[in-house]
Amino acid sequence: MGPNTFKAFGAFAVLAWLGLHAASAQLAVVNGGFEGFEALPSASGQLDRVEGWTNGGSPLAIPDYYHENGSGGGDLPQTPMAKVSPFVGRAIAGFVAYTDEADPRHEYLTGTFSEPLEVGKRYKMSFSITSGRVHDWVEAGVGVSGLSIALGHSVPEQEAFESLSMPAQFTLHETLYTSQWRTVQFVFEASEPFTHFTLGRLGSELRTRKDEGDERTMAYYFVDAFSIEPVATDFTVDALPGRGPRPIRLPDGVFLPNAFTPNADATNDAWVPVVTDDLGWTCSVVNRWGEVVWRADGLEAIEKGWQGEGLNGESCLGGVYAWRLTAKEPLDGQMAWQGVVNLIR
Repeated sequence: MGPNTFKAFGAFAVLAWLGLHAASAQLAVVNGGFEGFEALPSASGQLDRVEGWTNGGSPLAIPDYYHENGSGGGDLPQTPMAKVSPFVGRAIAGFVAYTDEADPRHEYLTGTFSEPLEVGKRYKMSFSITSGRVHDWVEAGVGVSGLSIALGHSVPEQEAFESLSMPAQFTLHETLYTSQWRTVQFVFEASEPFTHFTLGRLGSELRTRKDEGDERTMAYYFVDAFSIEPVATDFTVDALPGRGPRPIRLPDGVFLPNAFTPNADATNDAWVPVVTDDLGWTCSVVNRWGEVVWRADGLEAIEKGWQGEGLNGESCLGGVYAWRLTAKEPLDGQMAWQGVVNLIR
């Protein structure tokens, strides 16, 4: 890659980064942190007190709302199901994703976007989820697979506590059970001007974990910090001099930012690849001399991101760096991808 290529792409990356941030100031998940409310919760099943949120359409299957200033069954950190504090702010929501066949129950959370999505544009959506520190005396304590997000134009039509069957834009295939907050991110392309999204267990996929004992029968999750922002679509870079421009196309659910600013302002301080389920990922970043400055093995390490430092903790210079992402299992028939990222100081 020649010096002119670095300069040209660097300018493009800066403009793209600035443009995306201008756009993302307008688009948002309405009340994504559950901080806005009509009344504080005082019992279970009071999601209807939260602005901008509803359930899956059933008059029976109503998720829970919790607030640090709530009372009764709606306060934090001691909820009827588990001990948990908000990921951010002072409020969270909770829902029953699954109960066993003896008493099948499913609840869903439906949120809204501040404006319709633009058809053909790619977006990154994220939220944080936890099982909390589950109490010894409750049914909760099961982990379940198949947690999904489906996009739509209105609230679904759930019957009683029945499970919904909707096409999902994202599915967490792993069996999730964690006492710590975990942030989930995914990238998708809007095929319609969607205005709503629904979270819950969708479809027929089902695997369970009972880390807390076989007597547990319920998968219950707390969620917080929903967000959405547009991301760059395909971009072109003359990666090999003399061979012309080459488009970089990543599979659905995978996104690598093309710029970041590690300046300790709490905004884009790290370069964080977004990948799907754990497929044995490895990601590395090299400078223009081919020296490795960052390497991460495994999903957890990759999600911590590159902070703009070398392997010995030294600050890397501003400029363009090359990345390579590999997987042990094929995704869309491919096992390796590469591109560039602009470190802006």
